[in-house]
Amino acid sequence: MKKVTSIVILGALGAFVGAYATGGFNAWLPQEMKVGVSSASLLGDGEVALKEQDTQLEDKLQPVIGCLNDVASPLRDHAQTYVNEYLHLAATPGATRIAASFKIQVYEQNNSISRECIAALRGAIAMTPADAGLDDPGKIFADTLEQLIPVMNEVDLYYSRKDNIDDHMKKGGALNEQIMPLFTMLFDAEDKLREIVSERNHTLREKRLVAIEQAFGTENFGWHTLNVSLSARRAIDGISNLAATGQLDTQSIEKVEQAYQAALDKADAFAKAHPDTRTKLGNTPKWFALSSDFNTFLVGLKDFRRLLAGNPDQQAIEAQLSKLQGDYNSMIRSYNMIPDV
Repeated sequence: MKKVTSIVILGALGAFVGAYATGGFNAWLPQEMKVGVSSASLLGDGEVALKEQDTQLEDKLQPVIGCLNDVASPLRDHAQTYVNEYLHLAATPGATRIAASFKIQVYEQNNSISRECIAALRGAIAMTPADAGLDDPGKIFADTLEQLIPVMNEVDLYYSRKDNIDDHMKKGGALNEQIMPLFTMLFDAEDKLREIVSERNHTLREKRLVAIEQAFGTENFGWHTLNVSLSARRAIDGISNLAATGQLDTQSIEKVEQAYQAALDKADAFAKAHPDTRTKLGNTPKWFALSSDFNTFLVGLKDFRRLLAGNPDQQAIEAQLSKLQGDYNSMIRSYNMIPDV
């Protein structure tokens, strides 16, 4: 897997992470920003160090977050596709599976990405500090993924050869009985990991924001980028909590929106005042590449507030929540891909 080099801001779980009692798997899980050291001076070349135990925890979280982003998220999507297709295959004689598989990426060979994830998770478990809340579900996830690999491969081979037509889904049914309990176990562990990582990481990010302010003040790209990222995380948390408690309305969403926009506008004003700032490598600060994603997320918040003002039905609300989550995930993916230097 890629080396983890970026700051982490995790999305909330709450209303976006649900059970899959219907046989499906929730596709609204947020992507997660990855951990690392932030450039914090005006030029983007200053580093801020946390206390040793906090730095150790950041290092421990890196492979976990990488595994959640790079393996758990796409695999959950593949599992949802499989669940939907299996119902059709089982009910429709002669039906064949679409050209889909459990490969994490189309170029993946011998489940290499999943195997790297397993090794990375086991390495993280062995790192200091020991953390049962993180290590226990991490072990379950790694062990279950290892058990899943041969079953997923067998499922892919079975349907790619269209053997379900010849045996009238006899083996397909047996494989389904093998794979579904493993998926349930895997995604239960994933949900626990996301919750624990979210809690640990949010605390670390708040500490880093304070450390940047103490070292460099607030008028620098490092502080503003992290502050807006944290504000986006708080917005997702806020909406999740409001949805979970049945308090979604225009007034409550407007408060979430205003808090996020205040951080974004402040950062944008700073960036406009320092358009010629360059890093040591001569690049523009990361903020300029991310600002459009940050703004898209704000637009999503505004659209959601406007939607609620029109007394929409539940389907429309869920659709807009899904879009908002997609905007957030896109922002996080951009953050992870753009280097800090």
